Amino acid sequence: MTVGRDVGQPSPLGLRLVHAALFLAFAAGVVVASVPEWTHLAQALRQPFHAGGAPRWLVLAGALLAVVGTARLGWDLVRGRSAPLWASGGILLGVMATLAGGKPQGLEQSRSEVAANLELLRVARRVHLQMVHELQSHGETPRSQDAWRAALQQSGASEARVFTRAFRPVLPQLAWLPSESALPEPLVPGQLAVHVTPDGVGFTVRLVGLEKGQPVLLEDDQGAPLVLRGLYNPDLPPPSQQALPHTP
Repeated sequence: MTVGRDVGQPSPLGLRLVHAALFLAFAAGVVVASVPEWTHLAQALRQPFHAGGAPRWLVLAGALLAVVGTARLGWDLVRGRSAPLWASGGILLGVMATLAGGKPQGLEQSRSEVAANLELLRVARRVHLQMVHELQSHGETPRSQDAWRAALQQSGASEARVFTRAFRPVLPQLAWLPSESALPEPLVPGQLAVHVTPDGVGFTVRLVGLEKGQPVLLEDDQGAPLVLRGLYNPDLPPPSQQALPHTP
């Protein structure tokens, strides 16, 4: 009767090389697929804020399994021994986890600071247009913070594009300022820094965006602070009651 070979016993070199090459190729694919997730995780942990949500944890777990399995395969290959089944199984589980993690559409754009700032600008433009409409309709801008918060909510600012180091969402929010030169304290990405003149005939909105993980005031193409202004003009006819124009 032939006794089966035990795990860890010497095995033919050709068989070990074919087995190692096949599973190392699987592991390499898993590790390569996980590089963007490790990069995103590292950036998120070393910055107070970042664009995009949490990394794909299944992909990260798959990479760890693949690395552990690869290390054991390599060790047994050097020793001229058969690798245990769990090493190959770990790599296969890593492949399955990576496939299960998938690749959501628009992943790179969702992690872009530029895209997050542009979305904040779109939200602010909707609020700005609504308040200009109120200003020209009634001769003054609402001086109630609740009215501005309602306008912000109606602008569609319900999806977070910026997150903290702990991956908590940071939604667009209102920062009420006592003067046009004042700044929010502290600066938080997604803030709409609003100042309304005491007589209500004018207002300014400045935006706090994100640059290299830090909150910054957004600037225009000339490098000057970006300011959305509203000023009552009695010579203009009252705006119609039709819907506000679409903001791209």
